[in-house]
Amino acid sequence: MLIDWKKRKSNKTKLAILGLIFAVSQTQALPDIASFIDCADVIFNSGFHDDSQASNGSGGSFPGAFTRSVFSQGQNRNYYISIPPDYDPTIASPLLLTWHGAGGAGTAPSFAIAHRDFWQPTGDFNNFIVVAQESTGATGGWVPATDFLILNDILDDMYASYNIEQTRIYGHGFSSGGHAMHALMLQNAADYAAYVISAGVLEAFAGLNAPANASRIIPLYVSIGSNDTAGPNLNMLTHSDHIVFNNAGWVDNKTYWLDEFIGGHVIDAQVRI
Repeated sequence: MLIDWKKRKSNKTKLAILGLIFAVSQTQALPDIASFIDCADVIFNSGFHDDSQASNGSGGSFPGAFTRSVFSQGQNRNYYISIPPDYDPTIASPLLLTWHGAGGAGTAPSFAIAHRDFWQPTGDFNNFIVVAQESTGATGGWVPATDFLILNDILDDMYASYNIEQTRIYGHGFSSGGHAMHALMLQNAADYAAYVISAGVLEAFAGLNAPANASRIIPLYVSIGSNDTAGPNLNMLTHSDHIVFNNAGWVDNKTYWLDEFIGGHVIDAQVRI
């Protein structure tokens, strides 16, 4: 569990999740912080600290949006990245992994690109790298047993090609991608810094025991539409999951944030502000 967070003497510890900057004690946005790559108080995979684990990779193209390919699980796998204008190969950069929802057979490439493009402006402004992976499910959804292994190869490729801060890998998932992201993050909590879920629930892949079994309390921001009744009523299940996380030790507005916006089964643009 995450019990060793360092706090500043001001007692106003600043928490950065993706490009969402919060003050832990006040849970308010801090728009004056231009970039969470240079912020003194940010979430790493073991709390607040300043120990870098730079990958020191080189050779990747920058800046801009690119398609990369890695051989994994028997075939070449495309994935889509965005490198910010101020990327500096001598400085290790945070990385945001984003997983799309299921849209039917053959939709994974376009959905992955759309997710990359959704996050690119925020990544450009806050100076972090965006990586959008394609799912492998027959109907556009995620297959954790396969997709988690592909992700490992994608990250190895990124670490070799760019200078990535390996203690600052963040995640975002929408719908089916959110279901799978819960499983990835809770099963590998020590490897990731924090994550955001849009319309994803524990029941699909992770299971209701996943929070209690996680190696640490990984900070989590959950966004759900007030009218999101997709599938088995995702709004209702999200509120049920909230209780599960609380019972496992997550604390509202400190390690767990819930944003219920007016709307349906969509990504609230607020998650990237």
